[in-house]
Amino acid sequence: MWCQRSLASTLAALSLAVLWHHGGQALVRASEPEADTQAIRVNITIKARQFHPSPVSVPVGRHVGLIFHNQDVELHAFVPTRFLEGVPLHVEGNGAPQFGEKGLERVLIPSGGREEIHFVPTVVGTFEYRCDLPGHQMIGTIVVEEAAADQRTALGHSDSVQETP
Repeated sequence: MWCQRSLASTLAALSLAVLWHHGGQALVRASEPEADTQAIRVNITIKARQFHPSPVSVPVGRHVGLIFHNQDVELHAFVPTRFLEGVPLHVEGNGAPQFGEKGLERVLIPSGGREEIHFVPTVVGTFEYRCDLPGHQMIGTIVVEEAAADQRTALGHSDSVQETP
């Protein structure tokens, strides 16, 4: 009995140490896609109440990292419309992610903030995302395409898309 309590206490202390070491980030992970050596990184700048660039294209079935940089002096949000419902993802940065029954609902990104959303798109199509804060009429578009033989062709909509070597 003493051994079981000691083991439980040790595991609890270890869990708290891991959370402290990672700044509590483990609390915002729905789940983490497997690492992909050919991950696509998409840098999206928020400036003058607009998402730049838009649209951006990404291939279906490949690991994607959307990296938002808020260069405005005000708070903004990333609100995905349908395309991330039920998709395992990992969120990190200095924003405030909000999860619901269907997964990621929105991420608030502070002025000067940076937020990364890593996932693997599972459905081909054109999807909108927006900032839903009052008075912000901001809409961006992500096009999830079939993987092309020459990946640079599929990613041609944006010069801010980078492949990780």
